[in-house]
Amino acid sequence: MSATFAKAGSWDTLEPKLSPFILETLATLGFSEMTPVQASAIPLFMKNKDVVIEAVTGSGKTLSFVIPIIEKLTRKKRLAKNEIGAIVITPTRELAQQISSVFSIFLKDPSLPKHALIIGGTTTLHDDIAEFKELGPDILIGTPGRLRDLLIGKGSEKSVVNTKELEILVLDEADRLLDMGFSQTLDNIITHLPKQRRTGLFSATMTDSISEIVRVGLRNPVKVVVKVEDIISKDEQRTPLTLDIGCIVCEPHQKLAQLIRIINREKTTKKCIVYYATCACVDYFYKILTKLSQLKGISIHSLHGKMDTKRRTATYQSFINLPTTSKALLLCTDVAARGLDMPDVDFIIQMDPPQDPKVFSHRCGRTARAGKKGKAILLLVKGREEVYVDFLKIRKIPVRLLSYILSDNSNTIVTQDTIDEENDSLLKQVQDIVLADRDLHDKGTKAFVSYVRFYTKHDASYIFRLKDLDLGKVAKGYGLLRLPKMPELKDYKINDFEENSVNMDEYKYADKSREKKRRQKLIEEKLRYATQSDKIHKRRQLPKGSWSAKKLAKQRKAERKFKKAKKKEFLKKRNADDMIDDEWKELQKEERLAKKLKKGKIKKEEFEKRNNELD
Repeated sequence: MSATFAKAGSWDTLEPKLSPFILETLATLGFSEMTPVQASAIPLFMKNKDVVIEAVTGSGKTLSFVIPIIEKLTRKKRLAKNEIGAIVITPTRELAQQISSVFSIFLKDPSLPKHALIIGGTTTLHDDIAEFKELGPDILIGTPGRLRDLLIGKGSEKSVVNTKELEILVLDEADRLLDMGFSQTLDNIITHLPKQRRTGLFSATMTDSISEIVRVGLRNPVKVVVKVEDIISKDEQRTPLTLDIGCIVCEPHQKLAQLIRIINREKTTKKCIVYYATCACVDYFYKILTKLSQLKGISIHSLHGKMDTKRRTATYQSFINLPTTSKALLLCTDVAARGLDMPDVDFIIQMDPPQDPKVFSHRCGRTARAGKKGKAILLLVKGREEVYVDFLKIRKIPVRLLSYILSDNSNTIVTQDTIDEENDSLLKQVQDIVLADRDLHDKGTKAFVSYVRFYTKHDASYIFRLKDLDLGKVAKGYGLLRLPKMPELKDYKINDFEENSVNMDEYKYADKSREKKRRQKLIEEKLRYATQSDKIHKRRQLPKGSWSAKKLAKQRKAERKFKKAKKKEFLKKRNADDMIDDEWKELQKEERLAKKLKKGKIKKEEFEKRNNELD
């Protein structure tokens, strides 16, 4: 593929002209020329137009609104301390932090407008109000919920923000704002703001929901669509031309080996982002990968939406601040798929296709930004999933089919006869790591369950069908010791999986305090089980002497009630050890007899007789 990054002239050709300090900062950053989206959007913003910008990831959208905001606010009279001139709304805290850092580069001089980051998580609304009063920022950058609370007020916390002088509202990653359920929150904010303002809506895709926001929140907007076209084929595509996307087809239990081989083969690659389907998968494989000798010397990080804000921020900053000479992996979910500008990311690996197909290009877009070259590889399971490549082509995302990587770094096409002994050794290595700490068994089971449920809810359900997936091989790839009990596996025939013979009673947590609690709980469970079994045995013994049928029936009813309660308790612990399996089977049989009696399928005498046989 022949590709060049489109340029649209130097910054000093813009009309109206940019301020000298803006031009100096751009030169310092090494941005000598504009991108098409910047050349289109900035003049429109400066000329008081509402704009709707649709452009691919990495096309320079951030500067398209940062520069007009700064220019407009520096050219008007200074705002009062409680007044604001611009608001930028983003779907995630990380993206808000990134945009705030861009403003910081341009606004170092204290005489220039001030900006504040309003994202919650690490601060309370009360803290944000106090900071606003003290700083008196002209620009607010933040996430929808906390911005709404600051602008409108919440509960006893009254708003101190005056929006009457607001010049510009920006909705960045607008499609994701709506996908994440912020529609009502955005409506609340927009209706609170003055109508005499400029609004910019930036997105990589346009949807019906976005069209509704445009209709309600923008006035006669100018729409700018920046397309990417292959120079040779003239085909339009939704990803940058400097991005090379490939796909490797393999079996589910071969994915981990392919990941390691891709990383080790790419000698020039330094920073790589690895996408997993769920938060639980990220947690688990982070623990595994950090213990594998094959990745020794590589800095490994993890990031997902269920992390607390402090840890997410620390991980993000740690990864982006690594020197360009450091080789590093960031394992994450789609929390990092949109908007975030992570400098010098060379490679993207998608272990699983995203649940929402629209996210695919955004994942890949973390590399090949601002005209730089980048690579992305998707791992697909052999069989039905291969149709996904054609699906992406229909969506104007070109993908090259790549060969399976063998241990000697050669390539092949995977067939049933493909022998990869090193892959089997790797899976044994993973199981050994799991056997060293019961916590990894718990995390692996949780990851497997979350992956199966992710698969059943895939938007492209005609491609990703659970019945076509070999869950035995998936479990092998996760290094599971045994399969969890879950509804999705109830009628599923599992092949290619052999349970490990580990004694679950003796399988320990590496954490001593946690192991002590487990041992104590195990003793208590066994004691309670023995006590309850003894009670059942005693209740079933008929007392000597006279005994009426009425009293016998009453006792049997009490027994059944007790068993029903025990069954309920058992269901809550279906993943516990197998020591109560026999009792469970007996309870099931007795319950079936009770149902037959209730429906009149058997008589009471037969019920009593067969019930006693179970004793």
